[in-house]
Amino acid sequence: MTSASLPESSPPANPAAPSSDVPLTGRSVFMVETVAAGVAVRPAFLTEDGRFLDLPAVFPDLSYAMAQIDELRRLLGAHFAQAAQVGAQVIAAQAAANPSDASPAADRESLAKAA
Repeated sequence: MTSASLPESSPPANPAAPSSDVPLTGRSVFMVETVAAGVAVRPAFLTEDGRFLDLPAVFPDLSYAMAQIDELRRLLGAHFAQAAQVGAQVIAAQAAANPSDASPAADRESLAKAA
């Protein structure tokens, strides 16, 4: 069972309640997604046939749990880094689109020349 992250453009399939008489094989995963309020994380189960089910993650021992926490930490770091990069690109695009918005240093220079 390995943690996994899904791209934002690929939402999970509609979760279905597993039938109690059919054994499931697959792995626990973390569904990590960047949202307006931050980064959302929820445990799920990825079946071998590619279905995502809303089931809790199961950690059979402390060593495995700590490895999964480390993987979740890596996933969260990657999502926040990506969000910061997108934010910087948006700010740069806005600055390029509005060249009339001068920096404070440029404002001081233009005021000094006018005086």
